[in-house]
Amino acid sequence: MLNLLIIGLVFLGLVLWLLLHRHEKRRMARGLPSHFGFRLIFAAAGLLTMLVTGGCALLLATAGLHASLQAIALYGVPPFAVGLLVCWLAMRRKKERS
Repeated sequence: MLNLLIIGLVFLGLVLWLLLHRHEKRRMARGLPSHFGFRLIFAAAGLLTMLVTGGCALLLATAGLHASLQAIALYGVPPFAVGLLVCWLAMRRKKERS
């Protein structure tokens, strides 16, 4: 069962990376600066972290496990914030000077 979970997470990370890569190819075709390589890998990892932690927190909130709001905030918000920070740092672009 754990193998399926790991394969699923790797597949989802690969799909996120492919979507980001396609987006950057379209930016490059329009003549805009684009990111490739490790930046896209880190952005996909950040998005995957956000997706998994947000989904788990949502499942805890709606599953009727009587999970308190404080527990959901304690275990869901910090990893989501770290994933958001990693994704934002990986995808930010420097401002062009005129």
